[in-house]
Amino acid sequence: VYMDEHASDYASSLERSDLKLLLLCVILALTSWTGLCRLIRAETLKLSELEFIQAAKVFGISNIKILFNHLMPNVMHLVLISIVLDFSGLVLIEAVLSYIGVGVDATTMSWGNMINAARLELSTDPVVWWPLASSFIFMFILVLSANLFADRVRQVFDPKGDTDV
Repeated sequence: VYMDEHASDYASSLERSDLKLLLLCVILALTSWTGLCRLIRAETLKLSELEFIQAAKVFGISNIKILFNHLMPNVMHLVLISIVLDFSGLVLIEAVLSYIGVGVDATTMSWGNMINAARLELSTDPVVWWPLASSFIFMFILVLSANLFADRVRQVFDPKGDTDV
């Protein structure tokens, strides 16, 4: 709202739309990190009670070596999977926010702006439906491929998962 009311503060509409996109990314980043932290903390607490960590402590290995040699390799697959799955969610959140008009600037191409523009074409005569369908189909393909990629990353990096990839 501030940016729309004070448009004269920005040199161009491109600068304003870039700043709006940056602010949206910062807001989404600030609100989406808590789930990953809870997941990593729970896994770290679980791993720290296992025998191989306890044995490393008994042998006098430093906490830094235990962290980098034992805990990090067993937690990194969760980080990678979470990042890829969060990407899918963030794409959908951006599409919804841009569709209702509080996301990126209307001049910036995004899934929500494309769907909103295609929605307006449905009221024409004859009905132009293919921009809306293609926007939904390609957004679905992007989210589905990110989820399939996350599943593959889990298969490859999960130390407790199957080894036949």
